[in-house]
Amino acid sequence: MEVKEGKELAEKFRSAGKKVQDKIDKSLLEAGHLVERTAKIYQTPHVDTGRLRASIATRLIPRNAQVGTIVEYARKHEKDYPFLKPALRDKEMEVKIILHKGLTEFVSDTFKGFTKVF
Repeated sequence: MEVKEGKELAEKFRSAGKKVQDKIDKSLLEAGHLVERTAKIYQTPHVDTGRLRASIATRLIPRNAQVGTIVEYARKHEKDYPFLKPALRDKEMEVKIILHKGLTEFVSDTFKGFTKVF
């Protein structure tokens, strides 16, 4: 077995670390924003002031996107009128597609030209 262009391929793997994390973060945020938008729609029928709905936000934490709110009555509202868990459940397949697409694009772009490795 002979690896063609081995040095170039090895360098691609070495330099891919930060780029892959950036792509993962971008995909996580995209998926989080999808869940956020859906949660706001699900919460809409139970709006008095709009404060809770407006506070639903997405933030990126290490290797994770978090969708939630800091409004003090959010837990009770989630228990009585679920909006966060159903939003995630209902968008689970789309979230997986977003993450898969992001990683596939990254690998395709990063290793373009290395289709004949062996």
